Amino acid sequence: MVLPTLGVGAIAIATAAVATSPSADLPVGPDRVSVAASEVSRGGERPVLAAPAATAQQAAGALWVADTSDIRSDAAPDAVVLGQAESGTQVLVTGVVEGDWTQVLYNDVPRWVATSTLTAEEPLGTAPCSHGSGVEKGLQPDTIKVYRAVCAKFPEITTYGGRAARSNSSGHPTGRALDIMNSDKARGDAIAQFAIDNHEKLGVTQVIWRQRIWEPGSGWRGMESRGSATANHMDHVHVTTSGDAATG
Repeated sequence: MVLPTLGVGAIAIATAAVATSPSADLPVGPDRVSVAASEVSRGGERPVLAAPAATAQQAAGALWVADTSDIRSDAAPDAVVLGQAESGTQVLVTGVVEGDWTQVLYNDVPRWVATSTLTAEEPLGTAPCSHGSGVEKGLQPDTIKVYRAVCAKFPEITTYGGRAARSNSSGHPTGRALDIMNSDKARGDAIAQFAIDNHEKLGVTQVIWRQRIWEPGSGWRGMESRGSATANHMDHVHVTTSGDAATG
């Protein structure tokens, strides 16, 4: 995922940004940062927040958020909660680490997130697909993982094929296969490569796309014509899984 071009030091939240509203006793001005009253320190006493002009820094890079995490004013578990970094999004980091905390840039100001919730590798989507979970009926655990991960990575895909009464070699009757409906070559290439790149984490044992078959250890090979565009997998990416052997 490419980090959006924002102002220097802005936190990159690809999904929902957290809105903050002024607190009655924390005036907003050059020496204060607006904090929602409901998000103030759970420890009671409110620490004074550093002025943006005094703390502005350059981003040293970006990390992925593996688990949704509070963004805090200081490197401490009882510091003021200013917002949240959502799982599956990216945050800009300054390169400063203090104990169990990593410094991130939030509204152009250095703040802190628990290091354990950050990763250099883009995490796979695990939440139920926004397009619905009906296709998951009868699917094996690995196949459900593929469905959710592809749905999160490629939300523009809205049609899938799951368990169905087809030839047993396809994996569909046993819930070990998923058809990801798409006719665009570039997008299909990206989906196929995504499944390949994460085949161990998702338990993928086979990918079929545009009359070619990929399997671990052997790579791509040609497939004989099966007649129609659908049979030749020109309009969908077919992914077969082990069933329940994913490492991710």
